[in-house]
Amino acid sequence: MKSVSIEKTACGMDQIFFPEGIIGFGEYKKFGVVKEKSREPFLWLQSAENQELSFILIDPKEIDASYTPSLCESDKAILQTENIDDCQCLSIVYVPKDSDKISANLLAPIVVNRQKNIAKQVILQDQEYSVQHIILDEMMRKIGEKDVSSFAETK
Repeated sequence: MKSVSIEKTACGMDQIFFPEGIIGFGEYKKFGVVKEKSREPFLWLQSAENQELSFILIDPKEIDASYTPSLCESDKAILQTENIDDCQCLSIVYVPKDSDKISANLLAPIVVNRQKNIAKQVILQDQEYSVQHIILDEMMRKIGEKDVSSFAETK
């Protein structure tokens, strides 16, 4: 899977459309992906319809290089693709006050069809991923001793 390359909105964000919304936030369909060099490898997913709704994301391959989800036929239909290689997977990151417990949801990634700018949060079936995969150790190895709790700061 290659990195997301999505057209820019008027305010400079990459824009994607979720026909079904995100789990728990189904009423919000339009989101922007904000990339900040100082926050790499993390991204922000910002609702275009509610400025108070945003998520921290990470490419799950940053955590597990062998991460290869498989999509069911209904997910492929919504994403309008037959080939997972046309898509980018991103995991929602949870940053609690105890930064030792920063986790990524590997079981329900956001899958983006890069050609059509359509996304869906899918729940992977028959795959042994966790909803709360602790990522602190992986992040420390990737980015050194940088304090990853700073990624939780509100923009």
